[in-house]
Amino acid sequence: MAKRNDFKKRLKAADKRRKRRSAPGNAVVVAGPVEPRIRPANLIANVLVDYADRGESPTDIVAATALRACLRGHLPAKDPARGLALEIEAVGKQPGVTPRSYRDAITELLDAAQLHVGEDSPDSFLGYLSLLSESL
Repeated sequence: MAKRNDFKKRLKAADKRRKRRSAPGNAVVVAGPVEPRIRPANLIANVLVDYADRGESPTDIVAATALRACLRGHLPAKDPARGLALEIEAVGKQPGVTPRSYRDAITELLDAAQLHVGEDSPDSFLGYLSLLSESL
């Protein structure tokens, strides 16, 4: 008999818990820790602007090669693009940067680079990014 009484007590307790949970006024939403909003595109653009400011033969070709390599997950073979790609990959490993937002940021920057391709000014993309960073 003791087992049956104990079983009934546990059933009643479970029913009470279910009733409390399903009551409309007692809905409690437990949110996880809030991650800071980080825009990987801004961080990557800062890396590219720093690269252009260093003066180590800054070209749009090196920047686009590094961005494409990071999007594919491979490192370029040549040194200027390889070093830049390593710096960009470091942005993707920062806390608060999700893999999806990292890929989206690289795609967004590659699209912007395609808009600034021109024979008259070969480094217009890096110039565009430096102008944006100065205005902010």
